Amino acid sequence: MNYRLAILFLLNVFFFSPIANASIALSEYRLYFDGRTKQNALMIRNTSDNNLDYRVLLIHKDMTEEGNFVEVSDAEVIGRSAKPLLRYSPRRGVIKSQEVQAIRMTVRKKADLPVGEYRAVLKIITSKVSEQIEAESVKSKLAYSIPVIVRHGRLEVESSIVNPQLITQNGQPTVMFWQTLEGNRSLYGNFQVMNSDRAVVGEVNNLAVYTPLTRRKVYIPLTQQVEGPLTIEYLENKRYGGKLSLTETINTE
Repeated sequence: MNYRLAILFLLNVFFFSPIANASIALSEYRLYFDGRTKQNALMIRNTSDNNLDYRVLLIHKDMTEEGNFVEVSDAEVIGRSAKPLLRYSPRRGVIKSQEVQAIRMTVRKKADLPVGEYRAVLKIITSKVSEQIEAESVKSKLAYSIPVIVRHGRLEVESSIVNPQLITQNGQPTVMFWQTLEGNRSLYGNFQVMNSDRAVVGEVNNLAVYTPLTRRKVYIPLTQQVEGPLTIEYLENKRYGGKLSLTETINTE
């Protein structure tokens, strides 16, 4: 088995994550480029029994304070878009059933690029063709969004947990608070809520706060009814350049 085949084998076995109600699995759910990283790749595996047409393009989305995403125009992200910095291929094609396609991406920075974080979203559109009796082809399209983050220079960020409360949401005890963001880069990490015995009673993983937001509302459903003090702990994901940690206490009595 040559090196390339070995890598594809390992990706198939260990690293692909399926998407609910989808026909593909992805090797990554975000693409990250720091000052040392110039190239990256997204592996798309067709998990269905049909061949899939695919198309990829770069778009922009901004996050709301509630954590939702809204698509925005190029004009609205001037000065913070990663789109002019990225080259990627292939942009369209067919992935045969149970096979893998690599989307390769390269960063090209200009010498006078200002220090900052630049973002875009890699939108993947897939469709399978079903032949009807009238010999017409009907395509059912699905779209997936992968954040792409490019960081340049020395970036700083500060954050805090503000106004934590214990509420009831959808009949379930839930910790609610604001996570603030102050600085020139985004946040991406995991929250845990622990009771007085240090047992984990709630958690949320892979939660992002993107600039230009200054805060985001966070909800953490709890697995049980609680009494007494709770501790909220946050740890940024080191894989994506983070090292921030936060701790806050909430008294539920």
